[in-house]
Amino acid sequence: MDGVDEAKLTLRRVVGKVALLFAFIYVLTLFAGFVTLYSGGEVPVTTWLLLIPAGIAFVPAVADAVRLHRTRDPERLSRLWKRCGVLAVTGMALLVAASIAVGAINS
Repeated sequence: MDGVDEAKLTLRRVVGKVALLFAFIYVLTLFAGFVTLYSGGEVPVTTWLLLIPAGIAFVPAVADAVRLHRTRDPERLSRLWKRCGVLAVTGMALLVAASIAVGAINS
């Protein structure tokens, strides 16, 4: 494998790492909701409902990120990194939109 192919492989795997980072931020958001409930606070049902679409996007993004790190097949990599990136960005956009919507609903 020459230097150009190695650089492509590295950049495509970075997309997978970013997807895992975004999914971790989503998990932290869920954890914050559970901590609020546990400490006696109130989390409206709309908050949980608005978090579901982001989770639906993050699950296949994480699965693709894991596959990205396990394969070296160029054809498979070219399909996986695009799908992983789109799903991760979509999930993060949905998470941000849910946060803004929850803030507007609760104010």
